[in-house]
Amino acid sequence: MSRMGVFPIPNEFRSEDKWFRYFNRKQALVLVISLIIDYRVIMSANAKGLLLPAIILMLFLTMLAVGIVMISLPVDALFLNGGGITLDQLVFRVIYRKAHKEIYAKNYDDKYEGKL
Repeated sequence: MSRMGVFPIPNEFRSEDKWFRYFNRKQALVLVISLIIDYRVIMSANAKGLLLPAIILMLFLTMLAVGIVMISLPVDALFLNGGGITLDQLVFRVIYRKAHKEIYAKNYDDKYEGKL
């Protein structure tokens, strides 16, 4: 009963809460960069008379790039493979494991390698 009417003070708004209602910074950066690339490619394709194929191709590539950054893996189904992370982080981890033949471990140093 003593806790009745006592609530924690909410945190201050972060910049993502104020300015990025639908996107976080990484997603907005990828979207802006892909739109700039789309504009450049479409303008150069228009000069060559290939406007419609360029629009279709760049629309597909933009949706692919933004989708990879925005789609997060479900936590309950893929908890061993990195549930809750986005697809770009998963792709980075898979490529890192294939290229270096080792597991990516954050804050792991080689000085502990001999003691294991």
